[in-house]
Amino acid sequence: MPLTIAICDDNEDQIKELLRLLGEWSADKPFALNIDEYISAESFLFSYPDKPCDLILLDIEMKRLNGMELAKKLRSDGNMLPIVFITGYSEYMSDGYEVEALHYLLKPVDKSKLFAVLDRYIKRHTPENDIMLNCDDGSMHVSSDMIIFCEAVGKKTHMHMRDKVIVCNSGISAVKNMLPEEFVFCHRSYIVNMRYVRSIGKTDIMLDSGEKIPLSRRLYKEVNERFIGFYTG
Repeated sequence: MPLTIAICDDNEDQIKELLRLLGEWSADKPFALNIDEYISAESFLFSYPDKPCDLILLDIEMKRLNGMELAKKLRSDGNMLPIVFITGYSEYMSDGYEVEALHYLLKPVDKSKLFAVLDRYIKRHTPENDIMLNCDDGSMHVSSDMIIFCEAVGKKTHMHMRDKVIVCNSGISAVKNMLPEEFVFCHRSYIVNMRYVRSIGKTDIMLDSGEKIPLSRRLYKEVNERFIGFYTG
C-alpha cells in the first residue's frame, strides 16, 4: 500500500522544501509515497473527508485557523491522525501533549530529524511480518514469511516467493532494511530467509526446495553462525 503524507503550511517556500526532503527520504523506500499539499488549515479540513492521509506535517503559525486549532478540532472529532508539528517557536511544544502530537520539528527543518521521525512511523505502522513493495504494477503488501530469498538484478530486486517471483523496483539494500532479522545477506546480490535453509556449504546454500544460491566466502562464518543460532535459539 502507498503511504500518503499531507503537508499543511501557509508558506509556499516551506512546502517546496518539505517536498524536496520527502522526495529524498522516499527515494530508496520499497513503497510509493503520495503527497498532498494544503496552503491553509481550512483547505485541509475541506478536503480531508474525501482525501484521507496517513500522517500530516502541520505548521502551527498560520493565518485564521492555526495548526494547533486544527489538531484540537481533529481530536475533538475523535480523529487520531498522526501529527508532526512544524514550528519556529519551541514554546508551542508543551501544547502538543493535549493533542498527542507524534513529534515536533523546529524550523528550519533538520533533514536527519525528519527522516528519523518518518522511519519510526513506518516501523510502528507496518505489520511486523509485512513489507510494502514498489512494483511496476503499483505497491503491494507482502508477508515476509512467504519470501524464500531475494536476488539483486540490476537496480531491482527479484523476490523469490513460495509460489512466484515478484520484481521490486527498490535496490536490495533498501529491501534488506525492511526485512526481519531472519533474513541475512549471504552474497552481495542475495539475501536468504533462514527458515528455508536446509544446509550451509562453503560456497553455496542449499534451500529446502533443493535449489542452491551463492554464499560469499567472506560471509560464510557469519551466515553459518546465524543458521545455527536460528535453529538452536
